[in-house]
Amino acid sequence: MTYSQSPSKGGVNPPDDSFVSRSLRIANAAVPSLAVIPLLQHVGAAARCVVQPGDHVREGMLIGAADGPISANVHSSIPGRVVEIRTLRLPDGAICPSVVVELGGEFEASGKPPKELPWENLSRQDVLQKIQAAGVVGLGGELFPTHVKLAVAPGATVSLFVANGVDSDPALSADFVLLREKPLQIVQALRICKFLLAPTRTVLALGSNAEELVSIYERALREASLDCQIVVLPSRYPQGHEQLVLGSVGDGGTQTSSVILNVGTLYAIYEAVVLGKPLIERIVTVTGAPIKGPRNLKVRIGTRIGELFEECGGLSGPVGKVVIGNAMRGLAVESTETAVTKGTTGVVVFGPREARTRTEWPCIRCGSCIEACPWDLVPTRLYKLIKQGDLVTAEKEGLSRCTGCGCCAYACPSHIPLAAVLQDGMSTRRQVPRG
Repeated sequence: MTYSQSPSKGGVNPPDDSFVSRSLRIANAAVPSLAVIPLLQHVGAAARCVVQPGDHVREGMLIGAADGPISANVHSSIPGRVVEIRTLRLPDGAICPSVVVELGGEFEASGKPPKELPWENLSRQDVLQKIQAAGVVGLGGELFPTHVKLAVAPGATVSLFVANGVDSDPALSADFVLLREKPLQIVQALRICKFLLAPTRTVLALGSNAEELVSIYERALREASLDCQIVVLPSRYPQGHEQLVLGSVGDGGTQTSSVILNVGTLYAIYEAVVLGKPLIERIVTVTGAPIKGPRNLKVRIGTRIGELFEECGGLSGPVGKVVIGNAMRGLAVESTETAVTKGTTGVVVFGPREARTRTEWPCIRCGSCIEACPWDLVPTRLYKLIKQGDLVTAEKEGLSRCTGCGCCAYACPSHIPLAAVLQDGMSTRRQVPRG
């Protein structure tokens, strides 16, 4: 059954620039000659390095072991020799060790026909162990270790499981092309998750810009005899955020009784359980005005983003800013040497004109930011409190609910940097001890 829901409160409709990249098939990016692989590509503690300079590693070999209950394994994306263990600052400011691997030797899996492994007779614990061993994390941006999310406590009931295929960011199309090109694999992953969670209700959520995929998935689900409802949601940014998706398709279940996974994560689950493959590559949208040929690439973890520009035909003009993530809330990076990680959903390149700082004007009290906020916040009020240094009151008035989606700043006709100031306020507040 397919139906549409009304959009969640707030949100904005930026110009959709994803139509070019979504029209092409996924292409394999070239294997890097040097891979810089951070050991912190997930929520929680950084993985513990288990290799040292001079070691030879295989494709998919463990190089960082999960260190603690909330952590994830990290694997080498290429075969070769470890040349350095380097301390690296990530785009979000975190500092962690990284393993630098120089390409060399034979590929054990790449270029060979994949062999599907039977999993139906495995226990739940065995399937979870496969997902954990593969280092699978949430690829929609949250980076939470997936085996933890799928480990249901004894006696607990999951009322709702959602496969989130709503790609609402105006620049990205990776989820759409993955859904289009891998329906059988996505449905197989749905079967695996239903086996682990035994949910009362299962939903595949798609954006209205992906309605052409509905018939494909209706057929695939029918052939797999899988009970899964397809829900089409408006592709209004940031409708793809998991809280908004759950709010739109939920039936009153609490957050603790609902589980939602991005379709990229589902595909990684399929590869881990059915192919025995660790998470060493992901689909990345590379786009922006200076990019000659925007497209979606399957990229090895550790590839520098400058190499991806070459895969897209190079640059057609000067670059003003390079953003990792998405156009609305991504992180600007200073160097094209920055490496792709499990959390790199996209690389967006802005020209000088797009990247220029707009002149800020006084607030005209129009209320546009309030109307645009999906979380029922009053951004101008929070902005004022943060500027005054009153973070305690800002938190009482909802600052902690801000997700940094950027809708308030986008909607503001005075070009006030609302989102940036709110994010700075949240970061500062986290560092202040509670009384």
